[in-house]
This record gives sequence, structure tokens and C-alpha cells, in this order.
Amino acid sequence: MHFTSALALAASAAMVAAAPAPSNAAIKITQDDVVLHGNGRMKVMKRSEFEALNAGIKAEVPPMPSYLDANLITYSGNQTLQANGRVQKRATELVVPGEVTRFLGWDVQMSSIVRGGPGSGTRISVAQGYSISNSIAVGTSSSLSVAADFLTASMSIDYTETWTTGNSQDQTLMADVPTGKYGCFVSNPWTNRAQGDVWTGSIGGGGSLSHYQADSFESKQYGDLAWVNGIIQLCIKDTIPLTRCLGEGEF
Repeated sequence: MHFTSALALAASAAMVAAAPAPSNAAIKITQDDVVLHGNGRMKVMKRSEFEALNAGIKAEVPPMPSYLDANLITYSGNQTLQANGRVQKRATELVVPGEVTRFLGWDVQMSSIVRGGPGSGTRISVAQGYSISNSIAVGTSSSLSVAADFLTASMSIDYTETWTTGNSQDQTLMADVPTGKYGCFVSNPWTNRAQGDVWTGSIGGGGSLSHYQADSFESKQYGDLAWVNGIIQLCIKDTIPLTRCLGEGEF
């Protein structure tokens, strides 16, 4: 596991210390802040404090999201319901489950990317229309149905679920992008990944393996801001295209 349970414990502890009730006032954060979101509460914590709660833990780059992996075909939302009839008649399909891991995922964009203007910079806020979905990714499309059936039954997770930022929020996150810099709001979701292989072949004959991995998230609500469990923070860089602050590549 790339990010240990100690990090989850830190987030849970911070939730206890959060303000008891939401308000309509905007929350302004800086590049040094981390927003812990969930359990009906929102807590802004200095990044140094957050890291101090996890002293001794080596921060590794977490696994790549499935939809960015060129070796996999990713189905999200209602796409996971697609049936596939390509398996040959009399073929046998067996699911070989692997490990289940939990980690803090790569940056997920939650606002437009802006350039800080002269003076005090440019203000940004979490915007509507950004989404994140549970998903199932497979090495071959023909293995989707059996993988989806197995995962739905064994994990008790709705892999069609999608979360999208709306146009009304009881509480708005706002930040100023410094002059000459580029930045946006990002979410780093706690990701539950189940993976394994689907074997397709005939008894007594040959067969082939197709890898699968399924990523799922947990709903968290704060006023009208319905999103997933994890942290929200600013990603600010000197140039564009803007590259991820946690993860690799650009948005």
C-alpha cells in the first residue's frame, strides 16, 4: 500500500477537530493548506501539520489511475453495465482475484486553470461540472462482464456511481493564485482498488489471462458539496501545461 492507514487516521482525527456546523461563508485557502473533507465537516489544516501527523512515512507516487493506463480499457458509470458476447462458445471463464489496496490517488481537477494576474493574483473557486467515477478496467473488453459480475457480488460496490460538482454550494472554497503562477483546485481521493485476472479458455485446452482492476470511492457530503472522501488542495506551478502535483503528467 502506497499510503498507509496512518494517513487515514490523521484525516479522521482532523475531522473530529473541525467546525461543528457548515456556514455560507467562503473558505479561503492557500498553497500551504490541505482541506480534509468528509463526515459532514470540513477542516483546513496547514500542510506542515498534516505532514507532521505522518512523520516517518515515505510519500511515494501512488498508482496510476486506470483511465490513464494505455494497457487497459476503462469503463465508468453506466458503461460498466455493458454486456459482451465475444467469448467463444463453450469457453470457460475463471476469476483469479488479487490484492485489494487503498491509497490517496492522483490529482483530480476541480476548477479551471488560471494564471495569477498582477497585484494580488487571481481568485479561483471549486467549479461545477468536474466529475469522478467508480470504474472497472480490463485488459480485453471480452472480460468485462465476468469481472463486473464478480466485483459487484464480492465487493458490494456500485461501480456505476459518479460524483459531479454542482452549481450551488453552501460553502465555497476560494484561493488566490499568485501573480505569474498557474493553478487550480484538485482533489486527491481515497481510492480502493481491487485487482486480479480473468482466465478464459477450455477445460483441458489452452487459455489466456486478462488483467482487471476496479477503483471505487466513498461518498462524503458537506452542505451541498457532495464529493468523495479524500483531501482537496491547490496545485500551483510556474508554467503551463499544468502538471499534476501528486501524480505524473499534465491535466
